[in-house]
Amino acid sequence: MLFSCGHDQLSKAVTLVGRAVSTRVAMPILSNLLIETKKDSVKLAATDLDHGIQTEIPATVKQGGAVTLPARLFAEVVSNLPNAPVQLKVGNGGRDVEVQCERVTYDLIGLPAADFPLMPEPDSTSVVTMDTGALRTMIRQTVFAVSTDETRVFLAGLYLVLEDKEARMVATDGGRLALRTTTLTSPARQKVGVIVPSKTMHELVRALSGLEGEVDISLAENQILFSFPGARLVSRLIPGPFPNYQQVIPQGHKQRLTVGTERFMSAVRRVAITARDSANVVRLQASSDELTLTSNTPEYGRSEETLQVTAEGETVHTAFNARYLMDCLSVLEADEVTLELTGPLSPGALRPVGQTDYTYVLAPVRVAA
Repeated sequence: MLFSCGHDQLSKAVTLVGRAVSTRVAMPILSNLLIETKKDSVKLAATDLDHGIQTEIPATVKQGGAVTLPARLFAEVVSNLPNAPVQLKVGNGGRDVEVQCERVTYDLIGLPAADFPLMPEPDSTSVVTMDTGALRTMIRQTVFAVSTDETRVFLAGLYLVLEDKEARMVATDGGRLALRTTTLTSPARQKVGVIVPSKTMHELVRALSGLEGEVDISLAENQILFSFPGARLVSRLIPGPFPNYQQVIPQGHKQRLTVGTERFMSAVRRVAITARDSANVVRLQASSDELTLTSNTPEYGRSEETLQVTAEGETVHTAFNARYLMDCLSVLEADEVTLELTGPLSPGALRPVGQTDYTYVLAPVRVAA
């Protein structure tokens, strides 16, 4: 095998597919990425058997072939090469790989491409096409609420629902829930309700960063495929069912607070400094036009901050996990948010002002009076 390609394109491709390489591998070949020539391009791919990423870059192919190289080693090599055309040559044994760029030469040891597991090639059906920006935003505003509890596998992913011209993403860890909806430009070709692993969604957000255009979403029996400009990502699905999330969303409130998003975020961050207990407890109390936030950890101290708000309804004293509040506030794109409260021991709901496409529900923390 012998080909040459541009350094920048190779570097971006290696970084992209390298994210699919597992840090804990049972098979040494899974630490490698596949490099395979096409007619006028080179395909790079990596997989951890649960999900995989592949992309193609333009190349001048003088002799076809395929090889695998240690992903981290090759990424470090490529990132330190001069910004000049890169030539890759595989010796007759199929394992000795020479990487040359200007006056720099690396002789690397690879593994045969025949040992590399085949990327899942689902016999998939295209379900919907979404704008890359819209999909990226939906994931970013929900994925942080996914559970990390390995005993509840069905909560370890994002619940993706496609129905007619609406797409919904839901994530919950039992202590909070994030729901984001969007209107599709074209209706989904079939009704869908699947759970996609959070790792897959994190990698998809990174892969879509800076991209414009559309993402085609396809489904097979237990796999999902995201195809977008220059690459594709395939993943296994998490078996369901997903819990009935609608029943935990409050349908009313006793008090509604309207406050600036950044101002609220800053106040929570400051008060959280002394919220050193396991639940990062911050207490909230609003009356008239002021919201007071306090935290108190006997071993470290106490803090308090008051900020201007618009308060409607009766006063509700409650407490929330500060990190849960900040996780949501940090991804909102609205200038103001509403916090709807129904009682000291009832869930609260955060919603961006002027938008009906996002709801964040968080359970209160029980604290001593």
